[in-house]
Amino acid sequence: MNWKEQQNLQPKVRQEKCEAAPEEVDYDPCRLDVLNRHLQKLIDEKMIRSASYCLWRRGKVFADAALGDLACEWQGRTKFMPDTFFEIQSITKVFTALAILKLAEDGILYLGQPVWEWIDEFGTGAFRDITVQHLLTHTSGLCALPGALPEDERKWWKWIDEERVEETWIPAVIQAGLHAKPGEKWIYSAVGYPVLGEIIERATGMKVEEFIRETIMLPCEMTESHWRVNTNEKWLKRYNIVNQTDLKMVKEYEKIGMAAMARPSYYWWKGVPETAGGIMSTGREMVKLGEMMLRGGRYRGNRVIGKTALSWLWTNLVGDHVLDHCWGHSGRPVAYGAGMPVATHKTDLEQLVSEDVIYHEGSGTSAFLVDKEEDFVAVFQTGFPDEDGWRHEAVKGTASIIWSGIM
Repeated sequence: MNWKEQQNLQPKVRQEKCEAAPEEVDYDPCRLDVLNRHLQKLIDEKMIRSASYCLWRRGKVFADAALGDLACEWQGRTKFMPDTFFEIQSITKVFTALAILKLAEDGILYLGQPVWEWIDEFGTGAFRDITVQHLLTHTSGLCALPGALPEDERKWWKWIDEERVEETWIPAVIQAGLHAKPGEKWIYSAVGYPVLGEIIERATGMKVEEFIRETIMLPCEMTESHWRVNTNEKWLKRYNIVNQTDLKMVKEYEKIGMAAMARPSYYWWKGVPETAGGIMSTGREMVKLGEMMLRGGRYRGNRVIGKTALSWLWTNLVGDHVLDHCWGHSGRPVAYGAGMPVATHKTDLEQLVSEDVIYHEGSGTSAFLVDKEEDFVAVFQTGFPDEDGWRHEAVKGTASIIWSGIM
């Protein structure tokens, strides 16, 4: 469908009541029409099955909408709604990074601290040089996410003893070795953030999910966001059913009930910290996190984290010599803060957003972006029917359209 044909589309949009009109926060409402036609086009062409977005500026939500269908009828629903829960996947890492920064501002750990000071198994060979900062910025050299480096795939999980997961998952990570020396290359790691989760648990004496919920989610009034393993029947009715994994989950639910949902994300086993993925949320919930980040670490009177600690999310901690070698990028420049990429005009030519926007994607299907200069937060999801069907226009193109409305 070309640009001219797209102008005639009549998007089927379901909208939630908002706190302000776009014009009240200097956002061009015509660009929302463009956004809706863009998403409807992707749905009509079966590139995505559903989409939703929630936009916040200057303290108010001014757009909260959804388009498209669930993959099948689920708990009496067939349509994707603005309040539908979707798994934010790797955006979970933002919560993990914030937890680390909270512990750093409390003097319990520091970003340059060697990991072996917390986890003995890292006290050998090149692993001894890995720091907390390396884990936060994906420069540790630890096992890449499956598919990120197909020429050097490391199936670290095959060394886990399924009868003794908590005792053997870290030795399994060590057994798999390193792709590169710490600090040498940017390689999106499958295991770096679970290792950070292990550090958080040892530093706090709490399950990491409990620590994040108590110190970040609840002060931000994110009362509905939860790990999938902790769902309930009320929330379950609002789950997104979009791809083959979701359809398999539905079939299991019909046979065994809630047990089908109470499982870890990705391919993790219970016993490995759920700090790389697994949180279920909505756009309306996630913009609260962005509001906190743009208000110096406070959410409507509740202190979450200090302004100084937060600034490290915007600070590029990766040197110019460290390049991205994942997904065939062959040495692309990287700007990465303490847990989130930094979109600079020099390093990010895929999306037209403001300079120094910090963001994170979740398995390519969801995105969370925070713009300090424009006092703007965007959360969106574009559900691919095929889990390997990532398309630029559905993710980066959507972000570009969203930012085009800022006046």
